[in-house]
Amino acid sequence: MIRQCTQEDFTAILEIINDAAQAYKGVIPEDRWHEPYMPQEQLHQEIDSGVCFWGLEEDGRLTGVMGMQDKGDVTLIRHAYVRTNLRNCGTGSLLLKYLEAMTQKQILIGTWSDAVGSAT
Repeated sequence: MIRQCTQEDFTAILEIINDAAQAYKGVIPEDRWHEPYMPQEQLHQEIDSGVCFWGLEEDGRLTGVMGMQDKGDVTLIRHAYVRTNLRNCGTGSLLLKYLEAMTQKQILIGTWSDAVGSAT
């Protein structure tokens, strides 16, 4: 089931992001990489700036998350992450299709240009 994440999901969102980001270690520029990849304070800032997280829940557990942020004329898709042990099972595709259907605006998806194909 895909659902909007709540404050109660904060820890799970943070865990998924930092787990999944390990696939990009060595790909993301060194000056942008740190441990943890996303600290709690940064996730709070992202949410406070309008990033709304949606997650795929299976058996009562979030398996992946994706953020959506309204920026006026466009919608940004940000922070798309899937638990390492569940990658390549369609979670990201399901979340993206779901979020795409939620807006009529142009969608911009941000990623690291050097990260193409690195998370497989």
